[in-house]
Amino acid sequence: MEKTLSNDYQAYYEKATVFPQQLDEIELAQFASVLPKGGGLEVLDLGCAEGRLAAALARQGHRVSVGDIAPTQLKLAQAEADKAGVKLENAYLADIEAGVAPFAGKRFDAVFFMDVIEHLKNPVVGLEHLRALLKDDGVLVLHTPNACTIHRFLWHMVRRGPSMDYWNPDKLQDFHFQTYDYLTLEKTLNFIGLKITELLPTKITIPRLFTSRFLARRFPLLSDTLLVKCRKTAPIDLDAHMEHWKRTKAVRAGGV
Repeated sequence: MEKTLSNDYQAYYEKATVFPQQLDEIELAQFASVLPKGGGLEVLDLGCAEGRLAAALARQGHRVSVGDIAPTQLKLAQAEADKAGVKLENAYLADIEAGVAPFAGKRFDAVFFMDVIEHLKNPVVGLEHLRALLKDDGVLVLHTPNACTIHRFLWHMVRRGPSMDYWNPDKLQDFHFQTYDYLTLEKTLNFIGLKITELLPTKITIPRLFTSRFLARRFPLLSDTLLVKCRKTAPIDLDAHMEHWKRTKAVRAGGV
């Protein structure tokens, strides 16, 4: 069998731990500020990378656990917590697409899923498992690149025809299987039983020209990335939808 990201998934993410991921201090501060300080919440940082966000959340007084598919990331997260003088409650070696067995029935007040959904082979399955980790009144905080940005629009206006040679290592800068715009992300979450309650602006960047957080506040749907808070709700009732479509078809056929 040929080696690909799909069939050697965990091994490649273990190798990818050589690349630093959580470098933007302003971004990390914004992520951590989503939860109130001193709340003492049970929090899971799933896909924790080097653990800098987990340490920041623990400094705010929350009881923080980390989870990742790569053992090295869990070690780095523990080292970051030790450096920050905070305690991690648990470290879970887990592939969220494979299920939630490693969590042994544990549920959380908040789950952070930062820059992970775009890496999933089957995001619907992964999100269904993630939902099971939330308490009934729990909060999901999700961050992912935005497919609908000013930069991308301008790029496609200027560059026409075949656009990128991803076999070139200088061009392939991540392991993203897919990207989302806001509406696609919202629908995917709704199918699973998660409802966006807040869209938080990040920044809008036009390379070599400017980066603006003010513009992102004015036009959050065009931010470089999507940062959303979600709550658990009932999944979309597909049987009810199909009954609606059947009735609509019957009405149209009757000429009403």
